[in-house]
Amino acid sequence: MKIRLFGIPGYAGALHSGTEQAPDSLRKVGFVERLEEAGLVVEDRKDIIQDRELIRHNVAPVRNWPSPRIVWEAVYEKAEEIFCPEEFTLLMGGDCSMMVGTYHAFRKVHGPNTHLIVIDGHVDVHQPQGDRCIGAAGMGLWFLLDQDRTWWNLNPIPASSVTVAGAHTIPANTYGLNIFSLQDLQENNGFERLVQHIRSIPQDAKIFVHFDVDVLNEQIMPAAYAPSENGMNQHLASQLFDYVLKDSRVMGMEITEYCPAKDSDGKSAEVIMHMVGMLKNREN
Repeated sequence: MKIRLFGIPGYAGALHSGTEQAPDSLRKVGFVERLEEAGLVVEDRKDIIQDRELIRHNVAPVRNWPSPRIVWEAVYEKAEEIFCPEEFTLLMGGDCSMMVGTYHAFRKVHGPNTHLIVIDGHVDVHQPQGDRCIGAAGMGLWFLLDQDRTWWNLNPIPASSVTVAGAHTIPANTYGLNIFSLQDLQENNGFERLVQHIRSIPQDAKIFVHFDVDVLNEQIMPAAYAPSENGMNQHLASQLFDYVLKDSRVMGMEITEYCPAKDSDGKSAEVIMHMVGMLKNREN
């Protein structure tokens, strides 16, 4: 299996820096080599959005705006370079607001018959409010679903084509998203119900996976931008990634919210490489 690898170093959607270091750091600790040792063929195509001057501020309603949109547009403009109908694409971010640009780029190449699986500790549906300054990292799904297109000019994504797995809490307004909380996955046959749901996605659809490392418990992922003491444990995470990544409909994945400066012993990077390494079990 061949993988097209890109870095998207940025933190346009975040308050603090850190995630922009992830692509370079993962390369330095042997991410590419680990994938190749698993029998995968990796073509490292380096970084996107290099040398971009991005505005930073704390003015309501969206922190650093329009910098997040500049990132989305840069990714979307390179959609055909990043994604390919016949090859798998792996993206190393970056804060998780990048999913707005990456998923639209994925749809541009693979067509509207696509599905987004969000493996994340949060359901990022915060809506811009004039009296509060919030980072786009907490708004990514809202921007994808936004019907007004005030902030982003592409057509909104149908909520039915998005599945969120592993969220620690559920927002009051779920906007019609398919959500399987961490508690669901841990109890009452919730994992089996998620499996059945993924199986119900049309067989000819193409799937993009968004992986926010804060879905994991801070004991195994202290290097998340926002570590969580209530996150997913290693066993459940391995089970989930093994099931999702072996699906031949999955044609792209992104890793977000990893902060190398918090990972002095490299153990968090090891966990990321273990999860992504599940691609070796991919079905043909």
